[in-house]
Amino acid sequence: MTAIDARVPHIPADATAIRLAPDAAPGRRDLARVTAIMPALNEEGSIAAVVRNLLAAGVGRVIVGDNGSTDATAAVARAAGAVVVPAPRRGYGSACLAALAAVATDAAAVVFCDADGADDLARLDAICGPVLRGEADLVIGSRALGRAEPGALTPPQRAGNLVATLLLRLLFWQRVTDLGPFRCVSTAALARLGMRDPAYGWTAEMQTKALRLGMRYREVAVDAKLRTAGESKVSGRFLPIFLAGWAILTTIVRYRCARRS
Repeated sequence: MTAIDARVPHIPADATAIRLAPDAAPGRRDLARVTAIMPALNEEGSIAAVVRNLLAAGVGRVIVGDNGSTDATAAVARAAGAVVVPAPRRGYGSACLAALAAVATDAAAVVFCDADGADDLARLDAICGPVLRGEADLVIGSRALGRAEPGALTPPQRAGNLVATLLLRLLFWQRVTDLGPFRCVSTAALARLGMRDPAYGWTAEMQTKALRLGMRYREVAVDAKLRTAGESKVSGRFLPIFLAGWAILTTIVRYRCARRS
């Protein structure tokens, strides 16, 4: 047994496997064309279940952007069936960009979700379906349209999300209710978006550019859940919350005002 193997905790049979909503049974053949991307930093306690649930639902490939984890996140993710790509430069966007570089050319769409178990994976087909059917370029899982477990969304998160989405509505006259991480985008749209933000502005950049380019934008309701293990890197801490909020708002304004190429 190698040193890293010794650090991998035992992965029990998944007692938290997702239960798909009756109206959202996924077509496995279609979902096989989807690659899931997860940025991760020290999420060894939750990431295995997320990876297994995505693969069990029929997603063709799961790629984890390991953002310099100091625990066994990478090893646990591999053991659960994910491809792990190192992303040593810290930042949410940096981890997503590193994982995107490993997406196969034949993938039809990419679904983004977090590694903490807080995303409503029972809505996977509702998120991916419109993109796979050619009805939308970008689908956002909106926690504002769904229900939230007590404590899943802190007051600063709710306030920041409200301000950011209000700004997007004013700038684009489009109904935007959330900047949630659970989202699906076609690979063709991704190529047009030219994503580049390495940090907290990643989600805002994607939505701002999509709206600015006139892409087909849709939101579907998802529930906000508590993380299943570990600690948030942002919520509950003043400086990370402030930096994230500032990055999101400035990103929206910057890309709204940028010259279209």
